[in-house]
Amino acid sequence: MSFPSHLISIVGAGPGDPELLTVKALRRIEQADMILYDALHGEEILELAGPHALKIYSGKCYQDGQYQPERQSRINSQLREYALEGKQVVRLKAGDPFIFGRGAEELEFCLSEKLNVEVIPGITAGLAAATCFHVPLTLRGINSMALFYTGHKRNDGFDDIQVVASVLKTNAPVMVYMGLKNLSALSSELIKNNVPGDVPVQIVCRAGHADQQIYSSVLSDIGAFLTHTDPPMPAIIIIGTHAKPYNPMTFKNPHF
Repeated sequence: MSFPSHLISIVGAGPGDPELLTVKALRRIEQADMILYDALHGEEILELAGPHALKIYSGKCYQDGQYQPERQSRINSQLREYALEGKQVVRLKAGDPFIFGRGAEELEFCLSEKLNVEVIPGITAGLAAATCFHVPLTLRGINSMALFYTGHKRNDGFDDIQVVASVLKTNAPVMVYMGLKNLSALSSELIKNNVPGDVPVQIVCRAGHADQQIYSSVLSDIGAFLTHTDPPMPAIIIIGTHAKPYNPMTFKNPHF
């Protein structure tokens, strides 16, 4: 396969299991001269790189104290520097680059600098969390959508909380990223917006890794649950009427 003088590949590494990489992602990792990688994918994926590849840790770990704009500027500069040296550069990102991954910002920078760039999708953590524990996100005749949502608070509140509550009331699930710290507050806000307290909540930790695990609760019990349980990060929270490990007898749909 021939390449231009340089290529920047913004690669989704998926949840961390090397076997869940796309074939294209694997090829780019194997052929890379330079890999800029984040914190959330496992060492096994980095071990797939060729012996000549230089691997540079780019940070982006939860509450690591670094100033995000400054760090992003440094990453952008590295992408440009190595591309102009004619390198095959892989920007390796956990999950999918375009789902809460700042991949769009890095793509925009590369395009503005007229660098040769591509984006390779990966399995995002919300999908991995659901499938690893047999939690169906769509069910024929029961729900027709699923929502990706960030659990960050802004101005002491949650963005679009009424929309999230409305989605949950349709029986559709919500996958909450980066929300473990604020889960008690989020649960309370959803209940204030008339989401029933008995709606199931699954906390899926380290999805796609050998030590993955799942914790189950309901909205009204989350505060008490988290006072005596400390789920490890990274974690995805799946909230929804039918958001629980699959049991065919659970679903009262005669056409399923």
